[in-house]
Amino acid sequence: MTAAEHLTPNAGSWDWIYYKSWLSLASGLSDDVLHLFAGMALLVLFALVLRRAPWHWLPWLGVLVLESANETYDLTQTSYVTGEGNFPAAWHDVWMTMLWPTVILLTFRRLARRAEAAQRTEAADAATPAAAPADLI
Repeated sequence: MTAAEHLTPNAGSWDWIYYKSWLSLASGLSDDVLHLFAGMALLVLFALVLRRAPWHWLPWLGVLVLESANETYDLTQTSYVTGEGNFPAAWHDVWMTMLWPTVILLTFRRLARRAEAAQRTEAADAATPAAAPADLI
């Protein structure tokens, strides 16, 4: 029996584990890579929907809430025997999903401020007339 044949959803149900497993098999990507991609995609999605910068805390919180719901489901589901139903695996998945959204939350605001300050300095320098050389005065 192949892995794809082993993963058949329960009749008449929306089976989250099935769809996650199918995505991993169809894409050829590991669960860790999918968690990294999902974290970034969700951060961008929440930033767009909430009309906030990706480094604002609300998009980050949205990613955390969805990832917490995902891991709660993984810990409590009984449909499939997977390695997801334990706390170390759940913590690993949370860490993989939240890594880059957290880096963006903690660093990009500072980088944006630094870039704005540099632009203001350049604008101020461009607006001030250059001093005439001393030998021309």
